[in-house]
Amino acid sequence: MAFKRLSNSLKRWSRGGRVIDGLKALSALRFEVSHEALLRWTALLLTLLIAMTVRLLPIRWAFYLSEFDPYYQYRLTKFLVENGFASWTSWHDFMGWYPYGRNVARLSFPGLPFTAATLYMILDALGIRIVLPPTLDPLLSDPVFNFCVVFPVAMGTISCLAIYFLGKDIGGEAVGLFSALFLALNPSYIGRTSLGFFDDETVGIFGIILFMIFFLRAVEEKVSFKKSLLYSVASGLSL
Repeated sequence: MAFKRLSNSLKRWSRGGRVIDGLKALSALRFEVSHEALLRWTALLLTLLIAMTVRLLPIRWAFYLSEFDPYYQYRLTKFLVENGFASWTSWHDFMGWYPYGRNVARLSFPGLPFTAATLYMILDALGIRIVLPPTLDPLLSDPVFNFCVVFPVAMGTISCLAIYFLGKDIGGEAVGLFSALFLALNPSYIGRTSLGFFDDETVGIFGIILFMIFFLRAVEEKVSFKKSLLYSVASGLSL
């Protein structure tokens, strides 16, 4: 009986033309994509996938930070996450430069730890954490550590996307695609943005690319004064 009532109600609903009107409304939402645009975005997505895959290759050996500086950068980031950004100005670190310690605010670059801590807090507020299976290793049990390990891969991939827009502004779509591909496969840049290499270059190169994008757009003659001012401010903040 329930099935019969449901079928009858569907018939009455369709007779009223609601189904046809609904389908017409859905058809109006279609996005027209040319073959050229489809090919272009496919090439860009493949380039970004290659960039990410190449930088994830060190996971074959271990999921850890590599070299010494990344561990210090991780410690700075963890301190900011636990104590807040204001604590940076008053932090005298006695675990380095024994026995006198060091004034962190005067002697350490804030760009990477502040950026990483901000992004971690945003993702943590959204309920997104990088949690590995249970382990006795205290580092791998720390979500901040896991975030710092993956951070270089994400920034390297995003930088390839950013340089695509820079190349596009300078010489068109082809220049943008080749720029992204060259940066994705650049050996020096891969070494500095591979899994676990949590150091200043991860945000430094990205900031330079952003600065160039906003600066070039700010000095364009066809741009209005308001947009030029906004691009100028954005280029300054990118530094």
